[in-house]
Amino acid sequence: MPYGTLRIAKPLCTSVRTTMNLTDKQISEIAELLDCGMTCFYHISTGEIESHPDPNDGYFDPEPWQDLIDKIENDWGNYEKFEKMDSNESYRVMERFANTLTDTKFKYKVMESISRRKPFQNFKRLIDSSDYRQKWFDFKNQSYIEYVKEQIELKK
Repeated sequence: MPYGTLRIAKPLCTSVRTTMNLTDKQISEIAELLDCGMTCFYHISTGEIESHPDPNDGYFDPEPWQDLIDKIENDWGNYEKFEKMDSNESYRVMERFANTLTDTKFKYKVMESISRRKPFQNFKRLIDSSDYRQKWFDFKNQSYIEYVKEQIELKK
């Protein structure tokens, strides 16, 4: 190329991104996987959902997941990534759940437990030994579904 000629860089990714069209079933699947601590990827063209443990987890061992990680990295432009809630958002879910409780005595116990040191551990211990355990799981699941829907909207 002669000196002074303008070189236009080619884009790294030549694929055309399209809008994600996830079904309710796919949204629920992603929500459940995120709740289990997985990082999820949605393949835009095929609609396939891939997941692996969060690589930021101190116990993450990439070896058993390396083929999947390579597959996603080699086709990165065709995937959308979904990440689990951070601890602040998870804490807000616990607060919102507590505010739905009509049993004021138990509501107070929940609010008090999450205001102390180690709020997640305290909350889990209290909920697991209560009559509200299933209600909590249902509430958390619905919160994760809404969280996934919010991520989809942000990616549009």
